Amino acid sequence: MLLRGNERGSALVTVFMVTMVLILLGAGLVHYASVAFRQVTAAETRARAYYIARSGVDAFVSYVVDNPDGLSSAELDDLIDNVIAAGTSSPTALGDGAFTLAVTREGSDAILVSAVGDVRGVTETVRRTILIAPDGPGIPPLDMAVFALNSIKMEGSAKIYGDAATNSVADRSVDFAWSTGFDDRNGRTLWIGPGGNASNVVKAPNGSPMDEYVKQGKVKNLPEPREYPLPEFPEFPLLPYKGDFTAGWWPSPPYSITEADGDGWYGRLAVESELNIYVGSGTRIIRADELSVTGDGKMNIIGSGKLILYVNKFVMDGGASINRNGSESQLHMYYSGTGKLSLGGNTKFRGSVYAKDAPIDITNSGGITGHIITGGSEVKITGDATAHVRVLYAPNAAVRLEGSGKVRGSLIGKTVHMSGGTFVEWKEIPDSQGGIPDLESGAKTFKRGQWK
Repeated sequence: MLLRGNERGSALVTVFMVTMVLILLGAGLVHYASVAFRQVTAAETRARAYYIARSGVDAFVSYVVDNPDGLSSAELDDLIDNVIAAGTSSPTALGDGAFTLAVTREGSDAILVSAVGDVRGVTETVRRTILIAPDGPGIPPLDMAVFALNSIKMEGSAKIYGDAATNSVADRSVDFAWSTGFDDRNGRTLWIGPGGNASNVVKAPNGSPMDEYVKQGKVKNLPEPREYPLPEFPEFPLLPYKGDFTAGWWPSPPYSITEADGDGWYGRLAVESELNIYVGSGTRIIRADELSVTGDGKMNIIGSGKLILYVNKFVMDGGASINRNGSESQLHMYYSGTGKLSLGGNTKFRGSVYAKDAPIDITNSGGITGHIITGGSEVKITGDATAHVRVLYAPNAAVRLEGSGKVRGSLIGKTVHMSGGTFVEWKEIPDSQGGIPDLESGAKTFKRGQWK
């Protein structure tokens, strides 16, 4: 009987020990399951934070690359510059978390877009590049005083100071009168089309300076013809309609369009006295069915930012001025009208102009300091008018300089005819804020790069 009691005690001990082992094993399993659950939950949270960050990056990259609003390359550049200048964005809510976005440049050919996703304190960072690439070969360099796709004709005492060239190889397609001149000092050269014979292409009176220049074998052939395509003319933006606005003499000027007024579309924007447009440090956009600056009217840009004008009809006369005391890099005007874009009298325009189809006429003492691009068929600079440009870009136009008209910069035309005391002087005018609107910035495309 005693032996059986011992056996029962031993069995109880065994059962107790097995129970304790099972309890400890169960506790371990519970702890393991709890740890595993927390790890799975943390992984899910990190995954949500990652995809929130990825969504933020993808939204910005897609907007720039796909360009759903049809912004010009210059406008996209401005957008990117503004985002970079703003630094890291405020949190944007998405799902059960949020993301912040930051954009930086990586050299001249890439942009890095970074986003940090945050879900309940768990963060993940995602990065992707936007690649900047030329859209085709782009335009040839603006390295000559005069380039005519077809012909150059010079009469009176007209002068060219700088290289001059034509694609033409046709007989007498470059025509110099006796007193006209081409300055070949400092290595300046006259170029004709590939394979052209200088003695046939260039016409000059026997014994004249240009005749001697040709006989000395100084005329050179272009290695290949040059093409100067027009950049894409943008669609005019849809903006809040503001009605007509007149800056007159009563109440007393100056009148103002403030930052608080925002971008806008005006019917007739007339400046008879003085109008200050406040742009702050960003880019301000104004569209006008008609822009009229007349008499002694003054349109001033106030601030360090830029003003982009979209205009259907343009009138400027008398002693009117637009951005007279500002920087030419602050103002760019797109002109879609077919009527002549005329700067006459003593008018002064300081900024760049892209006229879609219109002829351009700068007369009397009128002047422009900036850049001119036109798809029109005629450009005239007459009287004592002056164009201080980096480029007068008119590849479809017959360009005429008459009287004492002058261009300082690079002149591109289909044909170029200079007479009287006119001259073109090639001069590399520095652009304090970079580039020529629509030409340099327009020759870019934005493409998706790698995720990082």
